[in-house]
Amino acid sequence: MKSILNQSKQTLMLHVANSIIKNAKNDFTVKDCDVPTINKIPASKRIQTKPKENALSEYNVITRCVTEQRKSSVTETSINEQKEQKRIPSYCMKWLNYKYHKKEFVQLEQQFYKILQLQPEKEVVQQIERDLSRTIKAENYFKEIRNILIAFSVYDPNIGYVQGMNYIASILFNHAKQEWIAFWLFVNLIEQMEIRDIFQLSLNAINKYSKILDFLVSRFLPKAYENLGLKQVNTDLYIQQWILSLLLQFIPFEYTQMYLDGLFKQGISYFYMIALTIIKVFDKPIQEEDQIEILILLTSKQYSQLKWPSILALQWDINPGELRVLLDCFDSDTNTFHKPKFQTHCSQLTTNFFQFIKCS
Repeated sequence: MKSILNQSKQTLMLHVANSIIKNAKNDFTVKDCDVPTINKIPASKRIQTKPKENALSEYNVITRCVTEQRKSSVTETSINEQKEQKRIPSYCMKWLNYKYHKKEFVQLEQQFYKILQLQPEKEVVQQIERDLSRTIKAENYFKEIRNILIAFSVYDPNIGYVQGMNYIASILFNHAKQEWIAFWLFVNLIEQMEIRDIFQLSLNAINKYSKILDFLVSRFLPKAYENLGLKQVNTDLYIQQWILSLLLQFIPFEYTQMYLDGLFKQGISYFYMIALTIIKVFDKPIQEEDQIEILILLTSKQYSQLKWPSILALQWDINPGELRVLLDCFDSDTNTFHKPKFQTHCSQLTTNFFQFIKCS
């Protein structure tokens, strides 16, 4: 049967259908095509024909298929992204298990969201938001990391929020994938490392951690200790920055899992091991450069050029228990170290430390 549509309109309709099919293959939506406007024909002059009905029918079917295909693709992607985001790595669960039992996990999750409902201080929130805008690995999870830091400021108001925490929370969330997991890992780190005093920005606390690092450097790296002393590179000028971020501000993300594994297992003794190794790696610049250059080197962000697998694997003869004794010997009120009262026999490390303190 001959169509009453003239030849040009038939060609135009086929061109539209072909364009839609082509766009469907390229995963475009129908709205990307230019659909021609067909002037209405008065009812008295309108004659329905099969070719016209078939062309419009084909157009509608293709439109519906492309739209449904697009919706389906978006839905599947969103679901997959959500599943991936909620998948908690087994090593994060292992870190959490160092302090908490699995039967406590549901309660921990509920407690975190109850803490989030409490009102934080306005100034704290503003400071967190300012710091997160320049924090590594935070740009895609701004809201989640913000929640973790705000929750901690409410959980431990005596500390609140201090710059450096943003790096710790950012790295933990990028590993854990869920806010409540990252939050309790964050709490566990600070409590296990027993570094609350450093987050209170106490000068006495800085002195405590500085003296212990000085002692360890003098014992294991005597040449570096001598050079640092000659060039007046005081440990308290850089160790605060190291401790406030637990060195996570400096370690490339791809190596942070290995580093965190050491922190959760060994506590602050592992932090001191890595600090010693960094100073050992920079032994040559410490010998050759002046004070300012050395300080810039020790406090520069992201030591990406270093061989981190070797650094993180190097072990030093530091007994975690003995190091803990040294930390416990510090009296924050008097800003001095006192020999342990209830130990009848001090370890060799403790004896050497107090000799070092007496001479320094």
